[in-house]
Amino acid sequence: MRAWGRGSLGSLLYRRALGEAVATALAVRDGAPSTGSAPTYAQVQALVDGPGVTCR
Repeated sequence: MRAWGRGSLGSLLYRRALGEAVATALAVRDGAPSTGSAPTYAQVQALVDGPGVTCR
């Protein structure tokens, strides 16, 4: 088991999301199919409306 030091997952999540957004934009530009999956609008809305949401 690897011991992890203190660190921010926020930075990792942001960089991964940015990387996926760029890859998708390039695929669209090149006429290639987008790989990977994306949540539906309904799934995103369910996350926003879910229990414990306090950001409103």
